[in-house]
Amino acid sequence: MSLDLVFLGCAIVAGSVFVLQFLLAVVGVGMEGADITGDIPDDVPDDFTGDSHGSTAMFGVLSFKTLVSAFTFFGLTGLACRAADLNQPVSFTIAIIAGMAAMYFVHWIMQLLMKLAHDGTVHIHNAIGENGTVYIPIPASKSGVGKIQVRVQDQLVEFAAQTTADEKLATGTPIQVVDVVSPTIVLVVPLSTPMRAQPDSVEPEQTAHTH
Repeated sequence: MSLDLVFLGCAIVAGSVFVLQFLLAVVGVGMEGADITGDIPDDVPDDFTGDSHGSTAMFGVLSFKTLVSAFTFFGLTGLACRAADLNQPVSFTIAIIAGMAAMYFVHWIMQLLMKLAHDGTVHIHNAIGENGTVYIPIPASKSGVGKIQVRVQDQLVEFAAQTTADEKLATGTPIQVVDVVSPTIVLVVPLSTPMRAQPDSVEPEQTAHTH
């Protein structure tokens, strides 16, 4: 089999999968499950990944998406080099470099997207100190769980909540989050609202009756 056929095969097969991945990503269907790092059997020796940082870093880059990208650009670059009348050794070398570069670039993009998604996740501990309102009544003295609405990280979110207050917190009661009870439940206290001063009672004027 000539090297030209290898380039062509990689470009067609891997390129088709690459385009399919892109279309699935556009419509919101990912292929996260097809990750090579998740398919390692349990009986692989501990030294399989090597002791050097280079080998472990390289293994961490390998995934279905990055390999598809590598083979796609390996094939396309090889075909372009052959079309430019470069000899086979030079074409193969340039194609390998292009494939490796594509693999690392796609890996970097995936890591960046994962970081952005993680940064957008609402963390329950960030709710501590924030004010909100009761959405579903919260039983008194931590005897049950209700729900609150509170703005965290510029998002209006709901959390299950308990309170140490002696009275049930009704819907609409202003509260403040003071602690996290569990990964899904916060502890709240009612906000004390200042009492308005009652206006002094005005004695009714006595009307003098003229006889």
